[in-house]
Amino acid sequence: MHTKLSTLAIGLKKCLTPKVVFQELGSLSRQDYLLLAILLVSQVVAFIFSGTFDTMSILSLIVGVVTIMNLILVNRGRLTNFTFGIIATVFWLIVAAQTRLVGDVFSQSYYLIMQFIGIYAWQKDMLSTHKAEVTPKKITMTRAMIAILGFAILYGLVLLTSHHLGGQQIVLDATLLPLAIISQLLMTYGYRSQWIGWLLIDAINVIIWFNTWQSTGNSVFGMFILQIAMLVNAVYGAYIWFHKTAAGEK
Repeated sequence: MHTKLSTLAIGLKKCLTPKVVFQELGSLSRQDYLLLAILLVSQVVAFIFSGTFDTMSILSLIVGVVTIMNLILVNRGRLTNFTFGIIATVFWLIVAAQTRLVGDVFSQSYYLIMQFIGIYAWQKDMLSTHKAEVTPKKITMTRAMIAILGFAILYGLVLLTSHHLGGQQIVLDATLLPLAIISQLLMTYGYRSQWIGWLLIDAINVIIWFNTWQSTGNSVFGMFILQIAMLVNAVYGAYIWFHKTAAGEK
């Protein structure tokens, strides 16, 4: 019988063990590797063609590469996605703070905390199912309505806070934290409907970072390309998770 602390400890040990990380990276499908290669190349090309090699550009490249590794593992429900998730959120938090995207700062802070809760929840699921991947779940109508209501309330609060703090692009930026909270919670507990939130977040981020790129210059061009890469990945991830659930229901 595993306690909460022992379950978290098991999950953390796996995430911090290089051998386990490389094993999970080495067990992906050909389609996963193809997408991984395309997305990683897009980040390197964006970094080179940005023409700027300052601290912000380098941070953007690091965020891009690590985030892509995280997303590919999330697609397949692998626990070690959280290894890359922790690294990515720390660096993304720095970039968001430098560009004064208040909503993004809040959302990345939240993501960082949720990485550890996610490790516990996914490890618990895998211990109960005796599988190497988390099991996708279908959300109930009641929980879906609660999620929508929660988003509306949080959006209003973040919008007011962002306005008070002098944030940039606050109407769009304020959507990120509410969507992040809902989507990350759904992801943490293995609900496939998380992908609806990620698709919305990624689409909004494409707009936000395009505007940021236009206003601040090529130092954040890599972040703009990353948003496009994440949107493409979200489509792929949604297909995998919904397909898995549909196959399991047959």
